[in-house]
Amino acid sequence: MKKLVALSALVIATAVSQSFGRFTYSVLYIEIRDDFGLSNTVSGGIGSINLVGYLIGSLAVALTIGRLGLIKTVKCGVAGVVIGLILLSWAPNGLTAVLALFLTGFAAAGVWITTPALATNILGPDRRGLAIGWVTTGVGLGFFAACIFDAVITDWRAVYSLEAMIGIAAFGLLALTITSSPDAPISSGLSPNNLRQVPGWLSLCMIYGLFAIGVSLAMTFSAALLEEDAGFKERSASLMFALIGLGLALGGPTMGWLSDRIGRNSAQLVSFAFLTISCALIATGHPVAAPISTLLFGAAFTGVVVNVTAQVSGHLSAEAFGAAYAVLTIVFGAGLAIGPQLGGIIADSSGSFRPSLVLASCFAAAGLLLTFLDRKPKITVV
Repeated sequence: MKKLVALSALVIATAVSQSFGRFTYSVLYIEIRDDFGLSNTVSGGIGSINLVGYLIGSLAVALTIGRLGLIKTVKCGVAGVVIGLILLSWAPNGLTAVLALFLTGFAAAGVWITTPALATNILGPDRRGLAIGWVTTGVGLGFFAACIFDAVITDWRAVYSLEAMIGIAAFGLLALTITSSPDAPISSGLSPNNLRQVPGWLSLCMIYGLFAIGVSLAMTFSAALLEEDAGFKERSASLMFALIGLGLALGGPTMGWLSDRIGRNSAQLVSFAFLTISCALIATGHPVAAPISTLLFGAAFTGVVVNVTAQVSGHLSAEAFGAAYAVLTIVFGAGLAIGPQLGGIIADSSGSFRPSLVLASCFAAAGLLLTFLDRKPKITVV
């Protein structure tokens, strides 16, 4: 029972940090853009600021996790996200929103980098994929909740206010349940040496970077596409977008289990194939295919994250994983920061959000190709 409560605290922490602190902006994109009278280019840039914060936060975690350890890092991360959410619930102008979103992105890195290792400590290394899958379930549940909040609450600041209150409760639960870790802190310092212990680490970095650009395009502009290009009503678009969160929630344990059963590379191929197809179908704006594809996208998104994380975690201790995963997350953060700005420029120049989703599908296809090439056996010359 104690393990279940501790794992639940980690799941809720990822919901607050990743879904509330980072992905809620995608759900509220239209409302915030129109409230501040911004163009898509500027609004996409604001989304990129959040992801730049995530990138810098990943760098900060890589430099400090050796001194702080996993538990202090995750608690500091949740606290920082809560402060950012409180600022967003007030945000009288665009500058305040930019600073708050930067803070939530920065702090969210500390949560995401540490929770997979902490979850693995709870469930054990033999259930590594399942442990990471359960952590990513928090992202799905939080994203689903954010979409529901948007559908029933008309004021976007009130959405962030509610999320801030949930964040405060999450911090309290985390402080009470996650109190010890079996791994002692290691020396600090940013170095790729830990990551280099993972076979195929360079290819993994390239795959994760391409994946980040693709999913940031899809996550930022899918709701806007459904609402402005496909003719969905605002609340209907939010509810359809909530299917991404449902897919994330269902995909976490499912893809984690599949990864443990058929292998990381095979499960990653399945995930990238689904991701490529789902982004292309969302781009059509079809009243049936697009909503169903958002559900598929969520599950595929989780599958890639679970498999990449498990590949790193499987070769390292918990603390070494934190340092290595921080470096990998820097690559991921760089890709995330590119997508919203690129998509905003494309939307303003083309007058449509569809090209951004097509481009997301192309990036997913590139990740699929690299994963397949990485699967091919190496030929040894005697």
